[in-house]
Amino acid sequence: MDPAGVLSISEATTDKILKPVTFNVRSNDGGNDDGIDEMRELVDEVLETGSATASGEHPPLQVTYPVRFEDKVVALERTELATETRNNYHLLLDFNVASEGTGRSVDDLPPADVEWIESALSNRRSGVDAVSGERTYTEDEQATSILVPEPEFDALLVDGERMGVEVEPIKTRVTTYEYTLAERLGSGEQYAETLESQYRFSVTGLADDEREVVDKAVAEGGYYASSTDDGAFEGVAHTLFEYEPVASTDSEGHWIVAYEGTTYVVTLDLIQYESLQHDLPSPSIPSSPD
Repeated sequence: MDPAGVLSISEATTDKILKPVTFNVRSNDGGNDDGIDEMRELVDEVLETGSATASGEHPPLQVTYPVRFEDKVVALERTELATETRNNYHLLLDFNVASEGTGRSVDDLPPADVEWIESALSNRRSGVDAVSGERTYTEDEQATSILVPEPEFDALLVDGERMGVEVEPIKTRVTTYEYTLAERLGSGEQYAETLESQYRFSVTGLADDEREVVDKAVAEGGYYASSTDDGAFEGVAHTLFEYEPVASTDSEGHWIVAYEGTTYVVTLDLIQYESLQHDLPSPSIPSSPD
């Protein structure tokens, strides 16, 4: 059964302080980058030249909270320069096509068409009936293509195999964004110290049952309220609500707290506590990226 609420407490390291208030453009380390390589290139160019541009259906990098890059924290601004509609195309190669219709060898196609077909066929797996892929054509590529805007033949011949060809146009709106440097906030450690000096407060005057909640969260990393009738959990929540969080969402808040001589990052996750969610204060800096 999911808890009604969770109080998580951990020592206030630089990473713990910065996690809810910055977007970490981390190193890819060879994994699935989710656009991280493009983000790193953007930030690197902004820091070197003062600005960088990128295009896409969506902004490649958020700017609602500071960006953490290497050992730097910076605030960026984003401006929309232009928006255009582009013709993307969806390709379907059907391996169960009938033999009738006009056929064309892949060897006779223009380079852009061949590249697209080879890319789609590279995803072919044993037992599948069809493969597909998408591509954006430049004006010059489309001028010589016999695949787009619609194929000039019914079937494609690849290494003696005949397959059906279908192409569907997909209109997309692409925006060009300019990123500029708004402010250098220092190293990660310096920015964490700035936040700590601005947001840290001391927790005192807890009732005995409330202190038990906090002590358990400190010792075990978290306290889990089993129901929305946990008065001690609610008491700790209302104590935190007297102070501005360093970050928050609709149901979660983060505070920097001094408790019995140690500084902690405290996270309050009000999973089922709708009554407390209404009272959750907002920070003066942007909301948590998590």
